[in-house]
Amino acid sequence: MNDVTVHRMPWEIVPVAETLVLLQRDFAYAVQMTAILVHSNQLELRMCVNTPRGQIVPRGVGRFTDGSTMELQDLGMPQPGCPVMTVDELVAKVMDVARNLGLELK
Repeated sequence: MNDVTVHRMPWEIVPVAETLVLLQRDFAYAVQMTAILVHSNQLELRMCVNTPRGQIVPRGVGRFTDGSTMELQDLGMPQPGCPVMTVDELVAKVMDVARNLGLELK
């Protein structure tokens, strides 16, 4: 079986063997990855990415000089459709967006 999932209508019966293969693939991915959600009162800083498990996620709330905040939350399960990057890449991206907005950390 290939990695492309065939679209099926809800009333179509899926063979049990195919279902098991797809579930095993999904759970293998979920065991290896987690999602990090960036909370912020700045819309441009809000994002969600999937990242390999085992990385250290910075804790606490980061405050910018204008009063804006941002916080990283590990959701514990990867999210469909999110880009994949490391925590370091995510923090660098958040800081680049913040700099482009003229924000500086306190």
